[in-house]
Amino acid sequence: MQVRFYANMRTIIGTSLLEISDKDVNSFRKLVDCLIELFPVAKIYLLEENGDLRPDVPVYVDGRNPRLTAAGIDSPLKPDSIVSFFSPISSGRMNVEVLREPNSGKQE
Repeated sequence: MQVRFYANMRTIIGTSLLEISDKDVNSFRKLVDCLIELFPVAKIYLLEENGDLRPDVPVYVDGRNPRLTAAGIDSPLKPDSIVSFFSPISSGRMNVEVLREPNSGKQE
């Protein structure tokens, strides 16, 4: 499968495209786990403290938001799936500051 990263997510991961051929990565959740294993810094940008996918990160599996499907982030992936990750957004605009200071978006 192809995993594409756009805008600030490209900077976080360090590439615009990954090819994943691991047959065990057969759901969106497993893909996120795989990405965090490969790129530990991505964890704070993809997951909330409780392990849920951050709601401000736009993601698409074959052009569809997996959050809107019945399976949610457990949506199955096919070997030819295309998964796209976009930059976290806040208040309708790209949240550039989140890249500069990992804790800048947290409220105390």
